[in-house]
Amino acid sequence: MKKNVVILICCASIFGACKKKTSITTPSQSVTDFIKNTEWVGTLDKNGFEYAPPCALKFNTDNTFTMYSHFVFFLNGVETRKDSISGNIQSIDSMPDGSTRITTNINTTFNPATTNYLYVTDRKKIVGMSSDPTQQPTFQWDIFPAKGISVYGTHWKGPEWHSTPTNKSYAYPDLNNIIFLADGINTGYSLNGQPVYLSQNTPLQHIYQQIGSRIYMSGYNFLPGGAAITVNNYFGVLLPSGDKMLVDSDSPDARLPNYVNTNEPYGPNGTTPIIYKY
Repeated sequence: MKKNVVILICCASIFGACKKKTSITTPSQSVTDFIKNTEWVGTLDKNGFEYAPPCALKFNTDNTFTMYSHFVFFLNGVETRKDSISGNIQSIDSMPDGSTRITTNINTTFNPATTNYLYVTDRKKIVGMSSDPTQQPTFQWDIFPAKGISVYGTHWKGPEWHSTPTNKSYAYPDLNNIIFLADGINTGYSLNGQPVYLSQNTPLQHIYQQIGSRIYMSGYNFLPGGAAITVNNYFGVLLPSGDKMLVDSDSPDARLPNYVNTNEPYGPNGTTPIIYKY
């Protein structure tokens, strides 16, 4: 079933500047031009998920946009998973109050909630809302820097986490002490400050890919005796500060918060996992 989604974008006025006796007026950039090729980062509504999963939104150079996350669809009662969905901008209208309305459609409904409006404020933030005013926001995003931010050569770890008073560890251990190596191709891993090796001459490495704010990578579970279990399908969304990354995985092996684990061994339940650059 197709459902219309309306994006309301409130435009800020850009005033001309005066230089000596000559008045120069700088026209404001149209919404159509402003949103082209912009990228926005944040989370989906956590309704139906263990936590609000990371999400990235990309307005393309044409009349389309794409959203990236671990989406779960239930079409005709059948569960389907996707890593992206796309929509088309149908019209852009100026409203009497000076705002701009962009009407668009998404080709398929997605779980868990339908968004009817996206409100863009100061051209820096987007909040998605249902037409039902009693519902919480369905999306919350910040604009990602146009120049981009690279993870090349950086080290990351989860926050310190105490699942019990005597258990001091780090949350989200599959990605704890992950290193985006200087070759720009692989990730490496460390344990107790030392690189992890599969054998004496074989370091533990996995290929990763960065596309704008999005990071596609693998984690690992290092077992006693030298064995390592690879945890695939990790998806990261780099935040605009460049030193924080929201992460998620749809792998059943991922050591991420799950309400089944009431003792919260991998991080706080209900909270979007986040790792930090150090």
